[in-house]
Amino acid sequence: MADRQRPLPLTETLVFDIVEYLLTHNGYGYSTEISSYMVERKPRRYTSREVVGILRNRPMFRHAQSKDRRGGIRWRLDLLQLERYFAQKGYQERANEQGIYDSMRELKLSQITKTINALESMDTSNINEVYENIATLWS
Repeated sequence: MADRQRPLPLTETLVFDIVEYLLTHNGYGYSTEISSYMVERKPRRYTSREVVGILRNRPMFRHAQSKDRRGGIRWRLDLLQLERYFAQKGYQERANEQGIYDSMRELKLSQITKTINALESMDTSNINEVYENIATLWS
């Protein structure tokens, strides 16, 4: 209960907002898209530099493979690191209240299902395509 009474520091609020954005975008996003969304959503609270700084300096945000650089660096949400981060900071209750754990479970199931589908469709003639699909999914 004490966790609920204390407001989060501004940087941790931004972490939660970025996590929510990535969870609603299948765990991926480009830095300019993420930054634009955060600044538009809360213009008096966040700057583009702060958003990119959080992406670079938190362990749950990782660079993802991308052929396309349309929106800056492509980022992915590392769900295992995110769970560790919440535990380390003591934010499990808050994350649970915001439905983040439910969204994480859905994303994990979705990624596992896509991987299984790619493997089931595998044959020796399109092994490079299957490998590319899996590598993109888990990059």
